[in-house]
Amino acid sequence: MTRSLALVGLLLIALPVHSADWTYNMAFIQWGGSNDADRFYTNTPEECEARAAAIAAAGYTAVICSGYHFRLNWLERDEGVRDVMRMIVDACHRHGLKVIEHMDLTIVYYDAYPLAWANPDWFQLHAADMMTRHRIFCLNNPDFQRFYVDYAQQWQRETGLDAWQMDEVSWVGGRGFCGCRWCREKWRAEKGRDYPAIEAPGFFDAALADPEYREWMQWRGKSINDFYDVVREGLTAINPDVQIFDYTTASQSSPGSWTRGAPYDVQVASVDTIGTELNPVPFQSYPYIADLLAQRRALGEASGTTNWAKFDITRPSAYFCWAFGRTVGHSIWWSLQPDNEDPRPQDLLNWPWQMDDQSARLDPDIGVLLSGSTRDLDYDFDYYDTEFRGWMQALLLGPFAARPIIESELTEPGALDRYRLIVLPNATAISPEQKTALMDYVRAGGKLLLTYEAGTRNHDGTPSDDPLLTEAGVTLLEGNLSTETLPEGWPDIPVRRVAIAEDALVVHGFVPNDPRAAPLITLRQVGDGEIWYAAVKGGKLAYETSQLPGNYARGGGYKPPLVPEAIGGIQDVAAQILGDAPHFSVEGLEATGLLATVYRAERDGRPARCIHLLNCTGRSLREGDEIAFDHDNPPPMPPLPQLTLRLPGGVAEAVLATPERPEPLTLTAVAAESVTMVTIPAESFSTYAVVWAYDE
Repeated sequence: MTRSLALVGLLLIALPVHSADWTYNMAFIQWGGSNDADRFYTNTPEECEARAAAIAAAGYTAVICSGYHFRLNWLERDEGVRDVMRMIVDACHRHGLKVIEHMDLTIVYYDAYPLAWANPDWFQLHAADMMTRHRIFCLNNPDFQRFYVDYAQQWQRETGLDAWQMDEVSWVGGRGFCGCRWCREKWRAEKGRDYPAIEAPGFFDAALADPEYREWMQWRGKSINDFYDVVREGLTAINPDVQIFDYTTASQSSPGSWTRGAPYDVQVASVDTIGTELNPVPFQSYPYIADLLAQRRALGEASGTTNWAKFDITRPSAYFCWAFGRTVGHSIWWSLQPDNEDPRPQDLLNWPWQMDDQSARLDPDIGVLLSGSTRDLDYDFDYYDTEFRGWMQALLLGPFAARPIIESELTEPGALDRYRLIVLPNATAISPEQKTALMDYVRAGGKLLLTYEAGTRNHDGTPSDDPLLTEAGVTLLEGNLSTETLPEGWPDIPVRRVAIAEDALVVHGFVPNDPRAAPLITLRQVGDGEIWYAAVKGGKLAYETSQLPGNYARGGGYKPPLVPEAIGGIQDVAAQILGDAPHFSVEGLEATGLLATVYRAERDGRPARCIHLLNCTGRSLREGDEIAFDHDNPPPMPPLPQLTLRLPGGVAEAVLATPERPEPLTLTAVAAESVTMVTIPAESFSTYAVVWAYDE
């Protein structure tokens, strides 16, 4: 399946494009104290002016103000805090800085108890006894909504804020919440029937396996969006340009993202930015973070929404964190002070070779379906989440040009044409419309890989009458292959028993003299394309979890993937399927750990591919090794050998730029059959570089 530059141009036109938005390529920094601090760290206009001037001179574009975070505890001090905030906003605006207010107005502690006692029906209420109240106020309570909006509007009128980061707009994570009268009335008004029996133990025991439970969880997610919409309406009545920020640590592929809120593919409808609070060791945890932020970037492109990440930046890790943000197309919440030296923030933030995140779009060869419908069928992380994330991590480490496909993109006209290969990593829930779109893609020359039980269920979890596996010439048989059939040393991972159609080819099987008896990988030609099938869920074996220092919950020693060799296995399968089709690759690597992302972008009016290269090859960890903070263990950067970038299509000129060199480096670009080979000399950069490969 070929892609012309004209097709790519049409794709860029079709994707959401907004007018210039200050949240793209944004770098914002804490104005002063942390969430637990007070708000009086700049008490006078002169102090505010000096602080704003220093922040602007350091290259930052916005500030976020924290302190007195759980605002309901500090209402008696609110007037004084607003007065200070007005001074901060005025000073920042004089220096071209935007101001984000960071607060929590839903959780009740200590000094907020009098407010709670006066309004006991504001609490989220346990449905079992209709008495037990939780410390989070209910988002569906209209009186609390009015209180929240009145508070935010007063702040907006009196301070002139540009954006809000509103924390804990969420639900209680435990069973039975919320059963208050307002939730029941809202449900009945929207659904036309009684509220589910969420107080029944069996309701939560069945969990996502129960369609009624799924509907209720999705309704809670919608209620969060509805709450944000009410607040937005109140704020935009005062400032039409005000922005709503949000951030989370949860993966979009994780069913656990439903526990207190909603997955970002749901919540993105009600916010203007999607942020990610990262763990404090991005270098030690780079595979996990690369995959997590790839999910965010893809969703941001699909929805026209800004991505940003909160890195725990220290002086030794500052350059690496900035480079990581550039590589994954994210703005950054910084913690590096304006007066820092080596590096100076302005030397990074004002670097002239940066990509415009708003207009750039990932230019992938491989798409991996992020199936929210599959995620929502089962709370078992190994059902879908680890399969998806293992595939994404392995492909990103290839490095292949890989991108998550947001489920809503499946049926958008032309959206799949950009991919040479689409992977459905046990994405079981596929609707008839989605199946039609995927088969149209295959018949037109695309390549599709299904793993394990992909495409065998409807969105409601019921078995499909017309499963996608049938198109691959695969029929599921009862159960998995027995251990006797599998090779000695086979990992603890199931392999499906399947029957293969006569016109399907067994590429790899477990029985040497009879590969069709126990197929592992199969291939069937359909139209001008191919459908591949892998009978195993290998993603779980390749998945690497988040690494955390020992003083964090679940932290301590390094936890490698279950079977590290599975990473190479997934990469080999992808390479075999892509075959001779022109696709991006990096040749000459001697160690794993070079992250490479490819975007379609423009520079000085010239269309180009922008290739970000981030050197993580210096990570050397064995199981159980201590995970140290970056300020104790700064990222090591071993020298890189000569590398060759293999780029599909033609290249008129290729230039490498890095903050480590005073001047850009013109690269040698040699045309070959359907590709261009761009050579990067050895040791051209240490940590990070960007290659601008301009179109012919």
